[in-house]
Amino acid sequence: MNRHSLLTLLAAPLLIAPAALTPAFAAPAAVPAAASCELVAIGEDSYTLVLEGFAPGQSVTINGPRTNQRVQVGQEGSLQQDDARYGKYSVGFKTGGSGHGNRIGCLTPPRGKHDGGGGKGNVQVTKVEVFTLTKPGTVVDCTKPIKAEFDGKISGTGKGDVRYFWTFASSADPIQSGKVTFAPGTESHSLFVAVPLSVVNNGSPSGFVTLHVPSANMTARSDQVTLTCAKP
Repeated sequence: MNRHSLLTLLAAPLLIAPAALTPAFAAPAAVPAAASCELVAIGEDSYTLVLEGFAPGQSVTINGPRTNQRVQVGQEGSLQQDDARYGKYSVGFKTGGSGHGNRIGCLTPPRGKHDGGGGKGNVQVTKVEVFTLTKPGTVVDCTKPIKAEFDGKISGTGKGDVRYFWTFASSADPIQSGKVTFAPGTESHSLFVAVPLSVVNNGSPSGFVTLHVPSANMTARSDQVTLTCAKP
């Protein structure tokens, strides 16, 4: 047998069609790269559990100290739970459409290490404000999607991160969350948010938003915005 024939025989077992692989060798569904979970210290022995980067409305299972609960993240793919117990947490969820289960661990800070600002550093939040950008009474076409716009403002001193989240109307579920970073010379941060308004029972679209800063135990609410539907 010549050298070429020998190499051909050795390579033959590797030429297996992908369809012939058994399920045991199938690659598991990938965990979304953006999905993250962190236990954030916001004060002396006070913590907030923050989930970010999930699919909008994703159903997740949170396991932790005396905790085993199934909840849904908001439409921004995030969730924030205040007054969380200290300890190790993990989050289980299924990859959309695949049915494959995934689980990620949550970052946990050393016990007793806190910054009072919901992030690295130390920030003293002095004021939280919300300004209504959409003028109440504005005439709109109610046969099309309608949004109201607002501008938030967090003022403070120091250096570090401050976490926040928005809620709409009387709901306690966050519609958007994130963090702002203060640096020397930074006195405030502006936060824009636009929320959809619905027409209920042929009435006028209406609503308001509230900006929350858990580390400072401060909130600010916008004006109630009621728009006028244009006559057909």
